[in-house]
Amino acid sequence: MKNIIRIGLFILCLGLFQNAMAQGDPSMDPSRREEMKKKNEEFKAKLKLSAPQAAKYDEIVKRNREVAKGKMMALPEDAPRSERGDIMRKAMEDADQEIMEILDSEQQAIFKAEKTKMLEERKKQKKNW
Repeated sequence: MKNIIRIGLFILCLGLFQNAMAQGDPSMDPSRREEMKKKNEEFKAKLKLSAPQAAKYDEIVKRNREVAKGKMMALPEDAPRSERGDIMRKAMEDADQEIMEILDSEQQAIFKAEKTKMLEERKKQKKNW
């Protein structure tokens, strides 16, 4: 009887654990997520995208994010953090390349300048961290 109870509790805990893992990245603060969305919208506004360009931009970003997420989820739990970073970096580079293809020359110049600016800001944040 004790073994049946233990097995039942084990299955219950396993189910709860899987449910918690499926709910996404709990380490991402909702305010951080909102901040990222806001910055993305500001970035799109600076590019002065047309409606079709904005739709394509959103589709490219979403698709590349989902591909990266799938690859990261396939990694073992003990995979080095650098592997996750490499996956995200590659996804961002792929997305940037696709986005450049839908922009005109003026928008491409703005895109490159803003990306450079963001990378510099990120480097400063890492130094201060």
